[in-house]
Amino acid sequence: MSDKREPKNGEEIDFISSPSIQKAIKKSKRKQTIKYVTITVLTTTLLLTILFMGSQYILTKRIQNQDMFYESVHGANISPGGTSYNYNLFSITAETTYRKNIGDRSILWDKKIEKIPLIGRIETLEKGSGMTEVNSLNPEAQRYVRYNDFNNERKIDFYYPGLEYDYLPHELDIAVGLDENTLIEVALSFKEPMTISEVANKLGKGNVNWLWVDTTSASQMERMERELDSDSLKTKGGGGAFGFAVMPEYPYSEESGEGFVGMLEQLRDKGIHKSTIKEALKGIKENTQATNGKVRLNGAVVTGTPVELKRFQELDFIRASVLGATIDKY
Repeated sequence: MSDKREPKNGEEIDFISSPSIQKAIKKSKRKQTIKYVTITVLTTTLLLTILFMGSQYILTKRIQNQDMFYESVHGANISPGGTSYNYNLFSITAETTYRKNIGDRSILWDKKIEKIPLIGRIETLEKGSGMTEVNSLNPEAQRYVRYNDFNNERKIDFYYPGLEYDYLPHELDIAVGLDENTLIEVALSFKEPMTISEVANKLGKGNVNWLWVDTTSASQMERMERELDSDSLKTKGGGGAFGFAVMPEYPYSEESGEGFVGMLEQLRDKGIHKSTIKEALKGIKENTQATNGKVRLNGAVVTGTPVELKRFQELDFIRASVLGATIDKY
């Protein structure tokens, strides 16, 4: 007699419960799970890679489109010392240092930390010289003297030719009386705007570090004269002045002015200072009509020892002089 049981009529055979079938199903499920996980991991990795590379590309372009050369035409005797970048997925943190050349020495002048996002405005997180500025009247100097919070050195100011002031400082007299081993920065303001050739002939080229370009239109001058009643409001802070650096080994000339204007034109449609640059170019175009297209200068920054700066005292076209940073020569 056989032990095998035949299924009754209409009774389905249960293949699913068979151990071999269950084993095959589990194996198939594992393969499917591994397949789906592998596809998910590869897809996610690919998407993250594309997102990361795309983000880095856009951020890099944003860095390139920043005013990398803006500081070469803006800020009296201030130049970038270098920038380091810390990349994140959706932003970059940029730390830039700025320096001043005084005589044959270079000093750290400022530090700025910025957050450059993938989309949106660039945010200044920290500035060594201070995010805000507090000025106080210095009775001895008879004017508002500004200091750099980063190194406690004096900031320079320029005085416009043509504007009326209650008091015009002549701090070059103080500079030449300092210790002979001191290196000194002095901002000179001219009585009248002059072309670069005229300045080169009258001011000379020794100890001249930077030249202040006349970018202010006649209407802007009239508005300042009419609406501003304080000397401190009518001066031009060195950090906000347009101009260009000069070096003894590369004597400045009218070609220097052409290069300056050319740089402004390159920057006109880039970065966050487009409107400021366009306004400056507009003022230059108006001011150069009387000089056959030659750039006009309103002042200069000179540096050196008291002995080296003494010759500037004899120049009668200097309207005002403001003492800036000072350091020991040795």
